[in-house]
Amino acid sequence: MSQIARLGLGALLSLLATTGQGNDAPLSPYEATYRTKVAGFTVELKRTLTESAAGYHLNQSAKKGFLVKLSEDSDFTVNDDQIVGEHFVYQLSGISNRRREVIFDADAGLIRSLRKKQWTEHPWSPDVLDRLSQQEQMRLLLLRADQPPARISLSIVDGPKIKLKHFDLVEIGTLNTALGELQTAHYRLQYDDPNERSSDTWLAVEHSFLMVRTEHVERGDKTVIELVDASIGGTPLTP
Repeated sequence: MSQIARLGLGALLSLLATTGQGNDAPLSPYEATYRTKVAGFTVELKRTLTESAAGYHLNQSAKKGFLVKLSEDSDFTVNDDQIVGEHFVYQLSGISNRRREVIFDADAGLIRSLRKKQWTEHPWSPDVLDRLSQQEQMRLLLLRADQPPARISLSIVDGPKIKLKHFDLVEIGTLNTALGELQTAHYRLQYDDPNERSSDTWLAVEHSFLMVRTEHVERGDKTVIELVDASIGGTPLTP
């Protein structure tokens, strides 16, 4: 079984907007299509961010016959430069069946998290994110910054643990993509065992810091997720 099948598509994408808009720019809604492989089959991932009076909704989905069906949804609001979670649901079926859920209950002062059919509780904190909204938090921080910071640290809840993840800037450079050459900020997730696994992500500097590529390596198994099409604020992404 491939690494992506073991971990779930959402986990790999959890390894993680135009600078010219200025530091007070909000999150820009977008639609994006990514391509990866599961058990040797090419699979397309669809991701959309929409905004309403209630806040933001981020959805990610994929389907490949009976092989895999993935659906992830995250609802959140934005307070200055901080995403505040409300609800997250992850469902994977096919070669593997999993469900995860996070309920952010500010009134009760609790975060309830479901993993492996077990609910756990944590004290509520506005800076704790789910596995999907963390990507928009990174995007928001990059939008607010004058320059991409050397390190971005995010607190992620997943089942019984809240982990502080550190993403270090590798370089600002040009990346060849299916849409042409794009200027990107390349970040690497820091692990305690960097010789055994690695996770890298590239975000488009001139296109709202949209994720354009991720690479995850573990136990010699490499998974790549690449952007093939996108529109930001209704405008197609072009180099």
